[in-house]
Amino acid sequence: MKTKLMIAAMAALIGFSPAAKAEDLVTEKDLGGKFSGNVALASEYFYRGITQSGRGNPAIQGGVDFNHKTGLYVGNWNSSINFGGNIESDFYGGWSGELGSSKINLNVGALLYHYPSSKGNEKLDYWEAYAGLSKDLGFANGMVKFSYSPDWTGTTKSDAQYLEAGLDVPMGKFFTLNLHAGHQWFEDNSSSTGTSTDDYTHYSLAVSFGLAGLGMKVGWMDNDIPSTQSGGKQMGRLFAIVSKTF
Repeated sequence: MKTKLMIAAMAALIGFSPAAKAEDLVTEKDLGGKFSGNVALASEYFYRGITQSGRGNPAIQGGVDFNHKTGLYVGNWNSSINFGGNIESDFYGGWSGELGSSKINLNVGALLYHYPSSKGNEKLDYWEAYAGLSKDLGFANGMVKFSYSPDWTGTTKSDAQYLEAGLDVPMGKFFTLNLHAGHQWFEDNSSSTGTSTDDYTHYSLAVSFGLAGLGMKVGWMDNDIPSTQSGGKQMGRLFAIVSKTF
């Protein structure tokens, strides 16, 4: 009996017993903000109405964000793609907060699109600045946002602008109708996109809901790019996204 007790005591001393959880060296409270993460599986990755993962190809996505109590934020988001390598990695930062007592939220910041596995001569990396407004309209949440890039992706030195608007309309207790539309302008339509695509408009209509702790979204997207242009091979089609935030 004495021998068994000694063995148990020695095992506890050298760490065979359950260890107490170590305290964080730095806590979220110390940093004055909160971290959050997200992961998703999309039936296809669309960026401004154009596929990035390839027609009918799914994409794995995920990111992490830090939101400070002052309204400042930074984050990173990533997705699998099928051009310029196999991954897109976005880095962004900005400020978001309410404008006085107007109940209108302002969001301003900058975003870097990075393609770590692309070839050096493709020069796909670029950045853009953005400013957006959002408001609870009572019957729905509305938003409008403008983005500007002084040096659009590719080898040419040309700028691009993008204007988008969205409306999220609750439909009963479980579902939300998501309406979104955007217009993309290019300074140099012949080469700035790498696809000789003219300015174009796109839209999407979707329904989102929760299911067993997961976020679900199914919808339809389309654009008005002519079928004679390489970017026009998109055509309207269904999409679905399963996501989880934590």
